[in-house]
Amino acid sequence: MTYYLYLLIGLISYTGFSQFEDTFEKANDAFADDQFPKAVELYTSLLDEGLVSTELYFNLGNAYFKQNDLANAIFHYEKALQLNPADQEVRENLEIANTQTIDKIENVPESNLNTMVYTTTHLLKVDTWAWVSVIFSLCFGFFMVLYFRSGTTRKKRINFFISILFLVFGITSLLFGRFQNQFLGEQSFAIIFEDQVQVRVEPNSRSDVNFQMNKGSKVSTGSTFRDFTQIELSDGSKGWVKTLILKKL
Repeated sequence: MTYYLYLLIGLISYTGFSQFEDTFEKANDAFADDQFPKAVELYTSLLDEGLVSTELYFNLGNAYFKQNDLANAIFHYEKALQLNPADQEVRENLEIANTQTIDKIENVPESNLNTMVYTTTHLLKVDTWAWVSVIFSLCFGFFMVLYFRSGTTRKKRINFFISILFLVFGITSLLFGRFQNQFLGEQSFAIIFEDQVQVRVEPNSRSDVNFQMNKGSKVSTGSTFRDFTQIELSDGSKGWVKTLILKKL
């Protein structure tokens, strides 16, 4: 009885996956035939079913980009990069989309060290850094065993040196994962989904306008007050906008 139950579960899972795969292929075909609204509809239906992948977000972003919907294109490219920060193709398409937005925001200059640490820590996902750390730790343990079992002083020195290298690599990868996790925890981002957004000094509609933003811009989000959310730009500018015009990443 248990065997047939497992078989039934397996068949249901396989059927569900086949349906997802079939829908994904239909969406790809629609995109190839320049039927971009249909492609968006099919890709979105997969997201609604709970299917998440870098390729799905990337393809959906491309379908939106072909319709000149920069806000949705940028949003889904950003979602793809959250899953796979090292995907260069996604990063390149995101850069192209960003060059076509109205707002041109200059980043606050950072030290070379901060830039290097940020770039390195975002090469991999947090979970991947954890696995890398585990692998390096296992290698450290392996060479330590070889160190204690080595018959000559020369072999002991070599194995000890290699084990220390793996220990350093393991600690470093663990720190990189921790830095990225702290960054993700401390900062949340959103994409603006409305043109000519008035960013106000205070969280109320009668407050003075500090500056104006447009659709497709990425902002860092902070505290909320009633129907307003505080945002910060990469150049350090801050203000309050209506929460409903933001789509959080």
